[in-house]
Amino acid sequence: MTMKALMGARILEAGTWRDDQAVLMRGGDIMAIVSTHDVPQGAEVQKLDGGMLLPGFIDTQVNGGGGVLFNDEPTTSGISAIAKAHRRFGTTAMLPTLISDDLSVIVAAIKAVDEAIASGVPGIIGIHIEGPFLNPGKRGIHDAEKFRILDLDAVSLLSSLKNGKTLVTLAPELAPAGTISALVERGVAVAAGHSLATYDKMQRAIDEGLTGVTHLFNAMTQLESRAPGVVGAALDSDLVCGLICDGHHVHPASLRAAYRAKGPNGLMLVTDAMPTVGSSIVTFNVGGVEITA
Repeated sequence: MTMKALMGARILEAGTWRDDQAVLMRGGDIMAIVSTHDVPQGAEVQKLDGGMLLPGFIDTQVNGGGGVLFNDEPTTSGISAIAKAHRRFGTTAMLPTLISDDLSVIVAAIKAVDEAIASGVPGIIGIHIEGPFLNPGKRGIHDAEKFRILDLDAVSLLSSLKNGKTLVTLAPELAPAGTISALVERGVAVAAGHSLATYDKMQRAIDEGLTGVTHLFNAMTQLESRAPGVVGAALDSDLVCGLICDGHHVHPASLRAAYRAKGPNGLMLVTDAMPTVGSSIVTFNVGGVEITA
């Protein structure tokens, strides 16, 4: 198979920008990054017109794209359409995200992700199940009529994915004792979100294996002087926090404060993307609510 050399763009490698470098590829694999003077003879050179060449984005919260909402089309074809829409914007790996719905929809979504990964749909690395084990007091756009308490049957369902990684967002204050640890023992990553948890309730969840916070600052108890809440627990721990940095969900000063508290390894950018990404549609329905972009 012929070696291909990508040249002509600034290359980001290990946090450092590199000029006058080339990316050597064979098939779908990156083989090396070398000086443009060291490109092997016989390599197929593809000259890029400036710009930046950097690793693809990994998005752990993608509700939809390409005109498709995952809840409405929990199928392999629906997942493929979502991934294809995001790929053109640089997202090369994602967790299709299902918001609160009936257990039958969760079953269908897990099956679809399993099939998508098994059949090689590009970019699908697992599933994010956001709800329905959430607090109605911080429901956001979720349909509270779908909410339920986490039980052992639900634990078995949430941990049933055979291929890829499962991330579950829940309200830790409503999770019965032992259910978070049961999920973690089965290989599920658990994050707090849509929650009215106190700092102490968050600490108990962390003791059970909670490792993340979903869309930090949004739909959760805030940091107060005598009530640190979910935000305080997130900033005062090793929890990895998702952040929606679209200029609307979180104020820039709050973003800066989170970065100073957590550093780059404690935060991850997420889009919380909807069907409008990569699509001409401007109106869609989520949780019985019509949304106009």
